[in-house]
Amino acid sequence: MIREFIREQALRHPDAPALLAPGYAVLTYSGLDSAVVRVGAALGHLGMNKSTRIALVCSNGPEAAAGFLGLAAHVACAPLNPAYRASEFEFYLSDLGPQAVVVEAGLHSAVRPVAAALGIPVWELRGRSSRLAGDIEFPESPNTEEPSPDAGLSPEPHDAALLLHTSGTTARPKLVPLTQENLIKSARHIADSLGLTAADRCLNVMPLFHIHGLEAALLASLASGASVVCCPGFVGPKFFDWIEDFRPTWYTAVPTIHQLILARAKSGSEFPGSNPLRFIRSCSSALAPSLMEEMEAVFQVPVIEAYGMTEASHQVASNPLPPGKRKTGSVGVAAGPEVRIMDAAGKQLPRGAVGEVVIRGPNVTSGYWGNPEANAAAFTDGWFRTGDEGSIDADGYLFLRSRLKEIINRGGEKIAPREVDEALLAHPAIAQAAAFSAPHSLLGETVAAAVVLKPGESESEITEKALREFAGQRLAEFKIPERIVFLDEIPKGATGKIQRAGLAGRLGITELGPLEARHSTAVRPAFVAPRSKTEKQIAAVFAATPGVERVGMRDNIFDLGGDSLLAAVLLARIEELHAVKILALEFAEDPTVAGVCRILDAPRARSSPSSRSDNGELRVVISCGQSSSALFCVPGSSGGVAGFYHLARRLGREQAVTAFRLPAPDSGMYSLEELAARYVAEILTVQPEGPYHLAGVCTGGFVVYEVARQIAAKGKEVGLLALLDCYNQAWASGLGVLARSGYRLDLIRRRLLYQQRNLRRAGRMGAARYLRSKLAALLDTTRLRWAEHRPIRHAAAQYVPREWPGRLDLIRVEEPHVDGFDYPDMGWHGLARGGIMIHDVPGNHLTMLSEPNVRFVAERLRAALKQVDHSTCISDSTTH
Repeated sequence: MIREFIREQALRHPDAPALLAPGYAVLTYSGLDSAVVRVGAALGHLGMNKSTRIALVCSNGPEAAAGFLGLAAHVACAPLNPAYRASEFEFYLSDLGPQAVVVEAGLHSAVRPVAAALGIPVWELRGRSSRLAGDIEFPESPNTEEPSPDAGLSPEPHDAALLLHTSGTTARPKLVPLTQENLIKSARHIADSLGLTAADRCLNVMPLFHIHGLEAALLASLASGASVVCCPGFVGPKFFDWIEDFRPTWYTAVPTIHQLILARAKSGSEFPGSNPLRFIRSCSSALAPSLMEEMEAVFQVPVIEAYGMTEASHQVASNPLPPGKRKTGSVGVAAGPEVRIMDAAGKQLPRGAVGEVVIRGPNVTSGYWGNPEANAAAFTDGWFRTGDEGSIDADGYLFLRSRLKEIINRGGEKIAPREVDEALLAHPAIAQAAAFSAPHSLLGETVAAAVVLKPGESESEITEKALREFAGQRLAEFKIPERIVFLDEIPKGATGKIQRAGLAGRLGITELGPLEARHSTAVRPAFVAPRSKTEKQIAAVFAATPGVERVGMRDNIFDLGGDSLLAAVLLARIEELHAVKILALEFAEDPTVAGVCRILDAPRARSSPSSRSDNGELRVVISCGQSSSALFCVPGSSGGVAGFYHLARRLGREQAVTAFRLPAPDSGMYSLEELAARYVAEILTVQPEGPYHLAGVCTGGFVVYEVARQIAAKGKEVGLLALLDCYNQAWASGLGVLARSGYRLDLIRRRLLYQQRNLRRAGRMGAARYLRSKLAALLDTTRLRWAEHRPIRHAAAQYVPREWPGRLDLIRVEEPHVDGFDYPDMGWHGLARGGIMIHDVPGNHLTMLSEPNVRFVAERLRAALKQVDHSTCISDSTTH
């Protein structure tokens, strides 16, 4: 059916755009049809038939979209997350039992060695030389245009087209087979409910290994003859550039992504001049009413909340577009399958009654693959039990309360977490909230919650006590969270769903005791304005660190909401600004602006920031943390470690962080291998066993790369290897003059476009301020070049990285560099056998570890640390 579905659109409007992507030319419907034909011909040539199961591993983008369509049109396709670790691939491939794994050409992924170990063939999927978006083929493709008639590649409506696993947050993931009919019916349901036409264009930021992106963004668009922009996932700094470049009429995402987009839009510099959106769609988890209201106020378009799940080929219900009625808190009316409410005994309940949501229809799976026990529990009289609790009102609108497995049983009182979420999200300072069950010595379990503050809000002002009092105005006493934890980010799955199950354990909540005050309640002294240049500078540092608006001479850092880690951030910043070593003890005697100024006025020796150390040591403990494996960090050529204090604070108190200072500039020249050996000796002394987590900034990236190689050569385990905005200059040495010139010209072009875009967004009023900030950045760059650490620059320039057998996490800044080449993977392409995961963050090379940009760096590192699996850590004596 998918095959006929694409052919129908190609005949109807062959030259209309189908797939688009940043950096690609547009692929038309006729081009997409040809790509699907080529995949089918290759499958027939390789002896496949409609019952074949094939896994697909592609990075998000047009190849993933076209690869899925080409495979699902002929066989059962199982898209997998390319970021999976080896142990995860081993589970999913063993459970799927595919006849082959199709991998995007050039993609470094742990799936290749796992498939080889399991005896599964790996086929390459590549883009053709034209580089059209999604114009793909197999290298094994025959010259024929169509599969042979006897190839068995003409699936029936009931044949499986898509194989996906459930999230598996509470149990072993179950395999969901979705048929050709399931997918096509659901695509048409979604297109109808959104009123999609050939004039529409979807900006897809959802992963194409998940039902949301595959069905709602891709298939629903193609079902209406519309076009799809296949982005490389959600990249906050690029989102509004894509809006401006591609002019989409809608996008669909989960609430966590909407929150990030809204924050950037409200900043005033990220919203496109003219909004092309017709509507915004939200699905896959609950959308808070307050977030919906804010989005509609900012974007001036309706936000359509829908309800879906993998077993329903995504959509179950959806709110109608205007002039249809949308009800606050409702996920809308049935928009595909039939929807009813059922009690635990299997009896259907009347309108208004609360029970389990059940569904049936042509887009609902007929059962889990090879799992009769799960099927017996999931189906009652032909109705699929969703596991969600809710009710349907007199108008047919569905209201969800919670997942039945997530209901909190507080001493017999049943509490829906979503109700608590919404009460907390009503607070103007809260960006995210997730209520969850926590153990209680008397009640068995009780209510706890995790919250994320909006940018600019401070825990010194938004206290746990204040939030509990706020929630008490909206909730019954027994529903008020007994513990509220402040986080930088709430744990979520790969698709953005909040993971409530086990959250108490992950946050270290073993048993709740009496609530304690989280912050000092000291009254701030009368304001005394700073007057001298030094006083103003120190006050600005105080203000920037805890996030308060105004700081006077008598303000104490701890009364402003600071703690020992924040004080360390402040001290490191002051030391770098004034090239003076300040002892913690003398700072603690008077931790005010006036106190710091008195310390600076006292006679003392000044030294280069990069050469400062306590007792001559290179190692600086930033945060002790509770983790058994520290994150060892190496700075760039400036040698400054202040940014790592910001990073440690954002990573959280659980993660231990240690930074290394560079040797004194006058200590003579050395090789990078020699420096790495010194650091390795220090690391093994303080942490005898792995896994070892490493992160390096700029030239420090080369150092940690070599450190990782030397640690692995000793038979020790390396977990995370992260390079922060680190260019491999050795890559460019192999380029010809013309290639170098081409990269240089392209870099200049993109820098001009970047600055032009920002100036246009800043408007007349903000243009002068923006230009001043760029001039200040240029002066900072010049100052750093004069003060840079020459020996490390020399060592890095002589270093030629050799192959690394593990995975590499590469964090890049949004703003193009002033110099250097912006080449693929920053020049690390082909060096990491375990693959390269690229993370884009806001800011530029100088500001990536400063607030607020460091928050995004910490998020990427925290997610990467969670993915580290001890069984896949690198320990290879042949690497050195």
